[in-house]
Amino acid sequence: MQRITIEDAQKELVPFLQNIQSVLLSTVDRECEPFVSYSPFVEDEEGNFYVFISTAVQHSHNMNATGKAHIMFLEDESVSDHIYARRRMYFKADTEKFDENDNREEKIHHLFKKRFGDKVSFFSMMRDSRFYKLSPRDGNFVLGFGAAFKIKNDRKTLELNDKGHSKSHDEGLKKG
Repeated sequence: MQRITIEDAQKELVPFLQNIQSVLLSTVDRECEPFVSYSPFVEDEEGNFYVFISTAVQHSHNMNATGKAHIMFLEDESVSDHIYARRRMYFKADTEKFDENDNREEKIHHLFKKRFGDKVSFFSMMRDSRFYKLSPRDGNFVLGFGAAFKIKNDRKTLELNDKGHSKSHDEGLKKG
């Protein structure tokens, strides 16, 4: 197994999200009961992510109660070289629900329309749904076994993530 360098990982950082259309959302309620689902997403020029979800679903209640989510972007398993080593990017995120008639809605709706075309034409009919802003922090980018990198706050550069490596695993990679 060949070790992935930070330089190689850096080249993969920006293009990684280009082929991913949905984000996995993990939230907890006030009793710390977890809930996970997914949603299509868009990203703005500042690196914030946005989803459009019903205010009746569990994620909406959880994010309103805690203001937090954990989000993950995951490589499709059909293109992965190894099922245990799917490429992925994940973050802790602070969440914010848009109020009805929020002046930012038009801009975010335009981003969705640009990315998904007519598939988002139903937005205006979904009166109980809202945009949620997901402001990412504490990110990681995993490209395979022993290849976990911390995403710096600028969201453009990586650094080694020592939490994702073990010395014995790294030594095994060097031998193999």
